[in-house]
Amino acid sequence: MKENLSIILIAHNEEANMGSMIEGLLNNYEREILEVVVVDDCSTDKTALIVESWMGRSPKIKLVKRNPPGGVGRALKDGFNNINSKADYALTMDSDFVESITEVRSLIAAIEKKGYDGVIGSRFIKGSRLIGYGFRKRIANRLFHFLAKAFFNIKQNDLTNNFKLYKANIFRNLPWRSNDYAMNAETGILPIISGYRIGEVPVSWVERGSLMGKSKFNIHKVGYGYVAVIFYAWRFLKMKKASTA
Repeated sequence: MKENLSIILIAHNEEANMGSMIEGLLNNYEREILEVVVVDDCSTDKTALIVESWMGRSPKIKLVKRNPPGGVGRALKDGFNNINSKADYALTMDSDFVESITEVRSLIAAIEKKGYDGVIGSRFIKGSRLIGYGFRKRIANRLFHFLAKAFFNIKQNDLTNNFKLYKANIFRNLPWRSNDYAMNAETGILPIISGYRIGEVPVSWVERGSLMGKSKFNIHKVGYGYVAVIFYAWRFLKMKKASTA
């Protein structure tokens, strides 16, 4: 994988993390990175200014500035639409994944050694590390995965982590729908039921500290969207089977 990787960072008020994310990625993956696409999702802080300062230092940094309404799904879709045509692979990450920068290497290695179409950084398999993940979030997450496995016979254990390295055409071509956090579930389910070989590698997840800004995730607001993804994926699969019948 040599200068054919597009990294998509979604950011909403991430001035505390943005510089560290960009610097860490460039320092560790200069050989692999074609571009780092930062999607600034309606930030009101200095996120965009920090990205622009890095654009002056590296031609690999690209900024996509969004206007309201915001949302993780909208930001990811804008990121997918801005993947360089020369990119063969694309990696999605949240901009507070500073702890995960070195773990990108294990995703790249799995792609190169095992020939997967994509790899998910999993928080729920042997070797993973989960720190500060709330009890209610864990229960809701496991319930969602129980439903996904029951409906689609999916084997993967962490569909919803926004830490995914896929062939770029997966992100470019599938019919993504969600506008909010539920997109993280969509990017887990749709490639698998479309027949792509998606592997998992263990990664760390660490709850952001006070110096890293405030998390925007609200379990009560996003629960309905995650359930809606199950039904959308079910309809998508039925249409896919009908088109090949």
